[in-house]
Amino acid sequence: MCAEDPGGSVVGLLTAGPPHHEELDSATHYELYQVGVLPHVWGHGVGGALHREFVVRAVAAGCTEGVLECWASNTRAQRFYARHGWRRDGARRPGPMDSDYVRLRLKVGPSRLSGSW
Repeated sequence: MCAEDPGGSVVGLLTAGPPHHEELDSATHYELYQVGVLPHVWGHGVGGALHREFVVRAVAAGCTEGVLECWASNTRAQRFYARHGWRRDGARRPGPMDSDYVRLRLKVGPSRLSGSW
């Protein structure tokens, strides 16, 4: 999914789907692969709107938990996800450029859709 500015230029994207982790059941888990927002629109709600769409899609798929991986060194992204309720689950794996991936999880359900973003 893409987010566009009023002029029709793409300023953000969301990619999500079944989990890439064999130990996670795709009937109950939905993975957020990426939320990407162009820096000039950071702080304008684009990332929050894309995150909300992730939750909508996870709930529609019947899932009860979201999962994502984030570079351990990407503290800005981790703060964003923490504001939306994501928590580390302790899983970690090697990533590129000497930065491990950490895994985060989010309980999802209809009640999460009614929260403020």
